[in-house]
Amino acid sequence: MALVRKLLRRLRKNWRKVVHWVIVGAALGYLVYLVPGLAKQVDEATRPLDHLHWWWVVAAVVSGLLALALYGELHRQLLLVGGARVPARTVQGINFAENAISNTVPVVGGAGALAYAIDQLRRRGVDAPLASWSVLLAGVLATLTLVVLGAAGLGVGGRLPLWLGLALAGLVGLGSVGAWKVLTHPAALRRGMRPVVWVGRRLPGGCGDCRQAWAEHAEKVVARVADRIALLRPSLPRWLLAIFLAALTWVFDFSTLAFSVAAVGSSAPWNVLWVGFLLVQGSIALQILPGGLGLAATSLLAVLLSAGIADPSATASVLIYRSISWLGLSLLGWVIYGTWIHAAPTRLHRHAVELSRA
Repeated sequence: MALVRKLLRRLRKNWRKVVHWVIVGAALGYLVYLVPGLAKQVDEATRPLDHLHWWWVVAAVVSGLLALALYGELHRQLLLVGGARVPARTVQGINFAENAISNTVPVVGGAGALAYAIDQLRRRGVDAPLASWSVLLAGVLATLTLVVLGAAGLGVGGRLPLWLGLALAGLVGLGSVGAWKVLTHPAALRRGMRPVVWVGRRLPGGCGDCRQAWAEHAEKVVARVADRIALLRPSLPRWLLAIFLAALTWVFDFSTLAFSVAAVGSSAPWNVLWVGFLLVQGSIALQILPGGLGLAATSLLAVLLSAGIADPSATASVLIYRSISWLGLSLLGWVIYGTWIHAAPTRLHRHAVELSRA
């Protein structure tokens, strides 16, 4: 009985991890169940791969690279709001490596990618509030842009009533503007920063003196960080540019899928491909497996088959798209990560401002 009670206590303490691994186990079990059928489809896919239209493959590769590079430029534009002029080459390197970590590291890939990007910016002289704000806002803005484009595309493509698709897109857009106004209000910022500071001063590692200063002067830290973030207000032209870059990122990513289908000599209506594309992005966002491994390919394959594309050609299209947008870009990102392990500048630690005022 004592052993059972001990196990129950551990389960209550780590229930989030238990739920996460149950989901992962279920997903892996499902993939194991699919392996024989997928292996057969991969074997059959070699037939249309023998007759690829290579110009479409090249177009898909270029489109995939442009999609990720535009996301990096979005990030750089947000850094400029705070006055940080990090070279475009450096921002792109961080962006590609961050994408690789997020798409390939199990369980903690998303959080690890954010931490990596923030650390790399800190090493290059960007202050912590701006580094964190730019990394997080780039992700949020890109996600919201996809939701708006997704709803509008489903409406225009007839997958939803037109009025409903446009209404959902408008609701998300206006809701995002309202949320930004509320969250960037000085009082709201200070309330939001309190739990962040509370967590930050309890994280292991780093400078013990700084953590102690944060604990002793918590309200000063909250006020200082909140005031810094409050200054990060993009102008209207900068907002429009950021939204435009976020939208272009998804346009080129979607084009990679369309070019991948065309590369095997197949075709499908754009609204069908749009549904498949949204399912892929949803599978990636779930983070059950890194990069939506298995789930993204399976859902996209089902959509292509439902559109009337022959099984071998549909499988080949999925292989090409995922090889470019997931595997290829991840490999490139890990190459950059590997070359920067020793080349990245050493971050010179600066003690918390509160230490100099104590």
